[in-house]
Amino acid sequence: MRVGIYVRVSTEEQARHGYSAPEQEEAGRKRARELAAPGEPVEVYVFADLGYSGASLDRPKLAELRQWVREGRIDVLIIRDMDRLSRKLAHQLLLTEEFEKAGVKLEFLDGEWKDTPEGRLFGSIKGAFGEYEREKIRERMMRCKLQKARMGGLPTFQEPYGYRQENGKLVENPAEAEVVRLIYTWFTTEDVGPGAIAERLAEQGVPSPQGFPFWHRSEVKRVLANPAYRGTLIYNRTRWEKQGNAKKKVGRRDASEWVYIQVPPLVDEVTWERAQEKLAEARRKYSGWSKENYLLSGIITCVDCGNPMHGICHKRKSGKKDRYYTCSRDYTDPQKRGCRPRRLARADEIESAVWGLVTSWLNDPDALAAKIREGAAQEDLQGDLARIEKHLADLRRGRNNLLRALAAGLTDLDGETKGMLQELKARERQLEARKRETEAALRKAAAEGARVEDVCRAARECLEQIDKLTFEQKRSLVRTLVRQVAVSGRNGELRVTVYAAFTPAAEVVSVGPGAE
Repeated sequence: MRVGIYVRVSTEEQARHGYSAPEQEEAGRKRARELAAPGEPVEVYVFADLGYSGASLDRPKLAELRQWVREGRIDVLIIRDMDRLSRKLAHQLLLTEEFEKAGVKLEFLDGEWKDTPEGRLFGSIKGAFGEYEREKIRERMMRCKLQKARMGGLPTFQEPYGYRQENGKLVENPAEAEVVRLIYTWFTTEDVGPGAIAERLAEQGVPSPQGFPFWHRSEVKRVLANPAYRGTLIYNRTRWEKQGNAKKKVGRRDASEWVYIQVPPLVDEVTWERAQEKLAEARRKYSGWSKENYLLSGIITCVDCGNPMHGICHKRKSGKKDRYYTCSRDYTDPQKRGCRPRRLARADEIESAVWGLVTSWLNDPDALAAKIREGAAQEDLQGDLARIEKHLADLRRGRNNLLRALAAGLTDLDGETKGMLQELKARERQLEARKRETEAALRKAAAEGARVEDVCRAARECLEQIDKLTFEQKRSLVRTLVRQVAVSGRNGELRVTVYAAFTPAAEVVSVGPGAE
């Protein structure tokens, strides 16, 4: 380990504080020995500026130290405190940044300097300066990119699917460009949509733009809507906002800020326009699939495929709305796309059945209280806890016996004994974790039991206002009492199973028509 010790003292400081050069050097050498690993050789180099003020960087030994740091000849730098480097904050920022960038670790003799009020202030200011500098660099880079784009050059960015960068220009990527043309041909000449095209591409083994073995319909739509494929790439169209360590798309910039870059077209103008017409036609056609409120959103799942179910609504020409729950997703990955053919379960019938069960619980508060008490039964948990504690006691007794045998010389600490001790320790950790979980479950069960009367009283009050509840109040009530709703079957044999939040038991509330 190569250690540098920087010593600075002026006559005034030595008289006031007793900061002698030999004292600083000796303390630094002691710290160097403490930092070294056992048997590790330590090379110590002392840089001492005697009689120099900390207000200036013009110090011969400081200059020599900085040169050594630039040459990579120092691993650790030991200093009495930050004032030894400089009295000026700007100089401190400059030097610490210089040393840290070179990979030199700073050690302060007067405690952990970063934990002092001065150290925390310095860290805050340093962070602010660093953030300011990063923002200035980012702003300069963005200006340079925009200027380059406006002059017809290609800024650094992720090129669109179907292209690659070559000598600062976008050129055709033959394999991907062929896929782009195939997507446009299918879409404009056949009666297929983005979802069907995504399935075709997956069936043919064409990797997605991200390299996955399946495509999503939204990726196909992005290809169909990207004007780059007609020969005009639009740069600076999206507005981004930094949120934490990531950037999030927050909308589009005004069209006056867009920059247009000419690139090789992959499809002709007629094909491009036909694709845009068909996309607009599809938007008009499916605009009737409007958003509605769904009582069971977030808690309803499909038993057959395991997907969560979500609501969709179709508005007829007559104005009547048909609401459904479906497990289907627009994925070509078989594990994600849900049931095929697509399942549509009538939302009104499912919600009516579940709401009927909830109101039946409210109509009989005593039965509801009994169910809650049943779900919060503590006897089994107390038995589990007693068994866990007995296992723990037996395990600790066995480990202590083994340790006593080792201490008495009755056995050796060989590999087998070490393995036994490690196994006992691991088992003890597992049992302690189970004990904590069981104790937490007991506390929860006790709390559930204690609130039975509150639930009964709330049930009676809720029943009195049942016809006046808003949709949000209804949904909140359902989520309080229902843990999950599971749907299975189709073609007139729909089965809906409700799992209450207060008991592991389940109730089948609807068997009959409802799925298409």
